[in-house]
Amino acid sequence: MKSKITYGTIIATAIFILIILFNQNEVAQKDFGTTILSLFSTFIGATFAFRLNEHKETEKLLATQKASMNRALFIIIRQFNAISQIKQDFDNYSDKYNRAFNMPAFKPPSYSDLTHNYSDLEFLLELENAHPNLLLHLTVEQERFFQAMDSISIRNEFYVNEFQIAIEKMSMNGRNFHTDEIKTLLGERLFKGAITGAETAKNLIDASYISLQTLHKEVQDTARSIFPGKKFISYETQDLTNENTDSNQ
Repeated sequence: MKSKITYGTIIATAIFILIILFNQNEVAQKDFGTTILSLFSTFIGATFAFRLNEHKETEKLLATQKASMNRALFIIIRQFNAISQIKQDFDNYSDKYNRAFNMPAFKPPSYSDLTHNYSDLEFLLELENAHPNLLLHLTVEQERFFQAMDSISIRNEFYVNEFQIAIEKMSMNGRNFHTDEIKTLLGERLFKGAITGAETAKNLIDASYISLQTLHKEVQDTARSIFPGKKFISYETQDLTNENTDSNQ
């Protein structure tokens, strides 16, 4: 806009000077008309170039913002896929005792690349049709996801470094244990520690499993509101009404 005003001011000033010179017979009528036409042509050309450049910059900015929304959705879907697979492993064991003592330790990938670039999404703070707390929701959900991953590592370390060592000392490797038996064999600390570790991980996984789907819908709805008619990454929504997340199973 500043360039447009500058061009207009220059042209207006030039025309004003030409009129003065024309009135003083310093400029011939033919030269006056040619000069005016040339000035207007220059002004129109400059204005058109400015508008075209402005349009290109706007289109580039919108394309960058749309790509940022798609990247955010892609990360959320990958986080959900990771949580879903781990949740299935936990759900294969029917109750908290089976999860604590009969579910083997497993090490998921690090998923260190599943992090949002918040600086690329800061434009959401300036938009009226974006949820004002969307960036906060993305931050909280990302922390919940990695907290769930950390809880799995903590459970695994306890299972391998304490529970399995205790079982090896009693020469009971490879057995499936019943509640009364294992409590007597392990003692109170190991017994409660194994249960707490497994159930803490399961609760965090279940919570992330549900909230990631809620966040995906929120981000997708926002993206479609900002960029109507455009396509964004999606996945088939799960039926949360049938999910049992009771940690006391």
